[in-house]
Amino acid sequence: MWRVIITFIFAALIIYFSYVCTKYIGKGMNKRSLSSYMRVVDQIMIGQDRYIAIVQVGERYLLVGITAGQINLLSELQEKDLLMLSSNTDGTQVNAKSFKEMIEKMGNFRKKGR
Repeated sequence: MWRVIITFIFAALIIYFSYVCTKYIGKGMNKRSLSSYMRVVDQIMIGQDRYIAIVQVGERYLLVGITAGQINLLSELQEKDLLMLSSNTDGTQVNAKSFKEMIEKMGNFRKKGR
């Protein structure tokens, strides 16, 4: 009986220490990704493992294509070219529908299909 209890305690300690270690490793990874000279302004997924991103490097804005195997410079953008798409001045989405509206629309679609 004691062997089962000791084994259970030992397994719980291993899980706890694994959690603590991954927590600190994760914090260290986040610190390394912070940069003083560049940042990702925005990105959008266009396919599986394929992204288009706007990267700010100093005063320059670069449009880059990112795949699993490479990163390509697509264009250099001017700051005036960066416009918020489909959002109001208060930051809310223009075309965004509430969850309730989408569910109601789906319900109406199902009723018509019967």
